[in-house]
Amino acid sequence: MADLENKLPVPRGPLALLLALVFFVSPLLFLTNLTRNPYYLQITLLNSALLGAAALFVYASLKRGAWVVPATPLTRPLGALTLVYLASFACSWLGHAPFFWPAMVSEGLKAGMFFLVNCLAAFYLALSIPFSDGDADIPAGRWLALILGWGALWFLFPFLRAQPSGDGLLDRLLDPYGLLVWVSGFTAVYMLIRRCRQEDILHLALTAGAIASLYGVLEYFHIELVWAKLVNPYGNRSVSTFGNPNFISSYAVLFLPLAASLLMKADNGVKRFYYGLVFLSYEGMLMCSLTRSSWIGAAAAFTFLFAFASHRGALKANKKFLYPFFAAALALLALWPADSLKPFSSGLFDRVSEVVSNVNSPADINLSGNSGKIYASFHQRLLIWTSAWQMGLENPMLGQGWGQFELFYPFYQGRLLLNLPKIRGLRTHANNAHNEILEQWSQAGLIGLGVYIWFLAVLFYGFFRFYRMSGPEARYGAVPLAAGLVGVLADNMLNVSLHFAVPALAFWWVAGALALKTSGTAPCPSWRRPRAAAAAAWLLLALCLAGVWLWQRQFKREFLYFNGFKTMRAGNAAAAAGQLFAAWKAHPREVNSNYEMGNAYVRAGEPEKGAWGYSEALKANAGYDEIYFNLAIVLKRLGRMQEALKYLQVSTIINPLNLISWQALAEAYLGAPDKAAVAAAAVLDFREAVRVFPYDGNMWNTLGYFNMMKKDFKAARDAYARGVKADPENRMLAENLAGVSRQLGVRNDPDLAWLAAYLRLSGALASSAAPAGELARAQDLLALDAASPKARTLRAKLLFKAGRLDEAARELEAVLAENQADNAARYGLAVIYEKKGSLSAARAEWRTFLQFEPGNAAVAGRLNALETAP
Repeated sequence: MADLENKLPVPRGPLALLLALVFFVSPLLFLTNLTRNPYYLQITLLNSALLGAAALFVYASLKRGAWVVPATPLTRPLGALTLVYLASFACSWLGHAPFFWPAMVSEGLKAGMFFLVNCLAAFYLALSIPFSDGDADIPAGRWLALILGWGALWFLFPFLRAQPSGDGLLDRLLDPYGLLVWVSGFTAVYMLIRRCRQEDILHLALTAGAIASLYGVLEYFHIELVWAKLVNPYGNRSVSTFGNPNFISSYAVLFLPLAASLLMKADNGVKRFYYGLVFLSYEGMLMCSLTRSSWIGAAAAFTFLFAFASHRGALKANKKFLYPFFAAALALLALWPADSLKPFSSGLFDRVSEVVSNVNSPADINLSGNSGKIYASFHQRLLIWTSAWQMGLENPMLGQGWGQFELFYPFYQGRLLLNLPKIRGLRTHANNAHNEILEQWSQAGLIGLGVYIWFLAVLFYGFFRFYRMSGPEARYGAVPLAAGLVGVLADNMLNVSLHFAVPALAFWWVAGALALKTSGTAPCPSWRRPRAAAAAAWLLLALCLAGVWLWQRQFKREFLYFNGFKTMRAGNAAAAAGQLFAAWKAHPREVNSNYEMGNAYVRAGEPEKGAWGYSEALKANAGYDEIYFNLAIVLKRLGRMQEALKYLQVSTIINPLNLISWQALAEAYLGAPDKAAVAAAAVLDFREAVRVFPYDGNMWNTLGYFNMMKKDFKAARDAYARGVKADPENRMLAENLAGVSRQLGVRNDPDLAWLAAYLRLSGALASSAAPAGELARAQDLLALDAASPKARTLRAKLLFKAGRLDEAARELEAVLAENQADNAARYGLAVIYEKKGSLSAARAEWRTFLQFEPGNAAVAGRLNALETAP
């Protein structure tokens, strides 16, 4: 123990307290009525505790006159990666318009702090905490008692919790029984890790993960111990205490190999019970999360683990216990119920077959939708990957700038949605690339990706060299750490967990522990230039303390933002504006809080302040179309039409699917003092609008009008003609088409002839007795324009009237294949299905109808009648 104490240059007591906050409190603490993001407190605690631990090492360096953080071969690639990230940000900053600079700084600082604190600080702290000479004295029984005993205390929480006495911070935090449970758990953890050995910290991470996993399993089976109702924002996919099922599943992937490895060498019943419980809890959590990328990661991790003779040998040496155990674990995977919890269902089979049935040929792996299959889980990722690839292509060497993915992604997505109609329902606001290679490529280019791979290559080269050269016990302990890292990297080819607080902390800590075990470290020599080094150390210490202060301010902002949010929902906009302004003063660069502040000021009747609030939101993150739209509407009210026009243009670029934005843009153009001067720009904009809304007659009418303003009468006639085909009942379109045709001297206009034929046939259909020859005339109408959805729908109505239901259904199905949003055609198809007795198909169409028109009570009633039908 004395030798170990000499290896630690900082006092073990404060360090153990901080690491207990990092690995115990942070992964397990979340509060649903404190901040809008229930997990913000755990993120604040995690970062503040990491900064506090880093400050201990910096202060120890000042006292010794030498850096006490050990040197490692990985310092060079990590240092290079830091410099590349800085260079990529600087290059991007210089390459973008000044309008984006505040948001770029905001997003860049956020990403930079995450990398420096959540990643590098965690790595170097792990590198600084030594392993003991052996793990024979690991108190497995005490760790087991912590899981069972501390976990059992939460079963009493629903009966002993107290209602908050007020809305203050302490009122919501200090539940007497909850506080007692947390203090007892924290004290127990501190006593278990007070020696600050690497094994102690890894066992704390294992145990905290097991507690979270067991809670997640209870959630999956609808048993809630903490809150009044289930916290399930992802359906029945358990989030446990991690905020997202994809985060805790990655955590499980990282530590599953370690749990399995320790189980295989367990030499008594208590250890087998403890490690077996941890292993099975992680396995259960993986199934409860339903995260397929993590299932792939777990498979990769165990393939890596058992690729080494050390672990194959351990498995065989204890096969009487291990073979039945792992057989039971495999059976548990197969028998785990689906999220519906129906008897004899299999979550594994359902989730895998779902992918296989929707993505089963090369034709399905594209965004065109030509194969007829759009599988949201896969094709949304494909949309994100395509945008990420395009982001990197703009600057292949340094990318779009580190930390800028979320800011600029919506602009790339908007172009894809404009050009690829079948994927428009997949629009999202992506924080990250959902692929670690594309994450690096899109933001830091080939150089950043190359240095990132260099870091991983050095890490794993050190591991393989160590495995070849070390004895059996040492090499055995290194393999599960490397396997966990392999699993998480495989997982993050489809996931984003490496860029969120708790899973990223765990990954970088394990990377540091692996580097400590395998690559070796050397203490840094005494400072050659003591004054300069001391100045740098004092600066680092000040930055650590400033970081803690900044996180405190951010947490205060989140608390005030949530108060303001709730006050807004209660209808008191003026009071909400005051609370949200206080949140802005606490920390001014949070897009959601600032956006809500703008909303509050506008609803409180203060449009000037509302415009300022929206502008502050854009300074935090300029990638949200709704901010531009709301700001433009306020500016229109204030008479600032030119500014409003500019912001509406950006809103339609980011989100071309928002019909209201296009309508507002048209009004802004029409309100311009010199309409002729803006006509050319208006035509260019609305050529894109009709690509997005080709079946909207008003959009074609608007485009025709702007072409008239531009004196391009032929283009105006073409636009009016397209509009007439899209909306034959629109009399204004018909009049405009007739007028411009006369102006151009067009005789016997074929589009007017089509319209007349359509209206005659439509009028005949409305009569009680259909005249003979209607179907033939409908065929003649289609011959004039075979692609017209209105003509095809009209023919389907005639077929229905003639009792030819199958033909009518095929016609309407073809219309919907081209335009899923055509609810008129869908209504007719659902009625046909009902009449044919195909009730399941009818229910499916009514449900889809309500997705487009959720307020249609008549359709909801028809669906309800079918749902309750025998």
